[in-house]
Amino acid sequence: MKTPILSAHNLVKHFNAGGFGAARKVVRAVDDVSFELAHGETLGVVGESGCGKSTTARLLVQLLTPDSGAVRYDGKVVGPEMPLKAFRSKVQMVFQDSFASLNPRMTMIDAVAFGPSVHGVPKAEARRKAQSLLERVGLDPARFGGRYAHELSGGQRQRVNIARALAFDPQVIVLDEAVSALDKSVEAQVLNLLMDLRRERGLTYVFISHDLNVVRHISDRVMVMYLGEVAEIGPAERLYTAPRHPYTEALLAAMPSLDPDRRTLEAPLAGDPPNPIDPPPGCRFHTRCARAFRPCDSKVPALHSLGGGHLAACHLNSTKEHAA
Repeated sequence: MKTPILSAHNLVKHFNAGGFGAARKVVRAVDDVSFELAHGETLGVVGESGCGKSTTARLLVQLLTPDSGAVRYDGKVVGPEMPLKAFRSKVQMVFQDSFASLNPRMTMIDAVAFGPSVHGVPKAEARRKAQSLLERVGLDPARFGGRYAHELSGGQRQRVNIARALAFDPQVIVLDEAVSALDKSVEAQVLNLLMDLRRERGLTYVFISHDLNVVRHISDRVMVMYLGEVAEIGPAERLYTAPRHPYTEALLAAMPSLDPDRRTLEAPLAGDPPNPIDPPPGCRFHTRCARAFRPCDSKVPALHSLGGGHLAACHLNSTKEHAA
């Protein structure tokens, strides 16, 4: 791939689940996650609820401090080599809850202008920029600039949040379920806006979603997560047409189809993910995998390169192990 603009290196984040000393338990939200983003690409991130997608996003933008591992921007480690303030002007985030993301006491134009003002842009210039950005995301500043969050619809609020992220002139935007709370017609409008902005500004996206059809539509590459780990990552079309991890296959089989001849007659994946406080040994998916064999319950699979930037953490991709 091209030289990465943003990369995660062995990110680990555990949350305290109670107890002290040797009896202390932790939720293994993110366990040794690594990936890279090329300039101008969109990386889709998918997986069941609780697999670590949102925690990974917050680690990536440094809203959470990793227990270990590092985030690099343009080759520089964020923190020791790149100050957090400079990093925040380059990497922004749009959250799922469009209402909770906005200050209810701020008008929309003030909400968009606030960030640049804090970073030293004169207030008059920041407001002019906010007006221009509101107009770019499809909101007339004369009509919507003076409104408060409760006076806008969900789609309008999310457009404001996109404008607010753009106010820093970032290179990377992390979108955490940014369209999942919108109805389908509004979702399509916001997706088209995001794709237009990507072309115009050369933006790089990390796009997190449960909707596999949307992820396929917008992404260049897709990363599949399971129980805090990367199960598979690769070019979107290749991953969707030829998945190499049983979990990815199950996710794709669960996608709804409008074709009556392709109805789902039985659940492709049974049961709930294991407890992240006490994940199973070996491959964390082996307790739900119909194709598990001898090494799966004892040996952790490494991300195995399948060529063309496609990697999967599954023992089935090693013919030597499978034969054993």
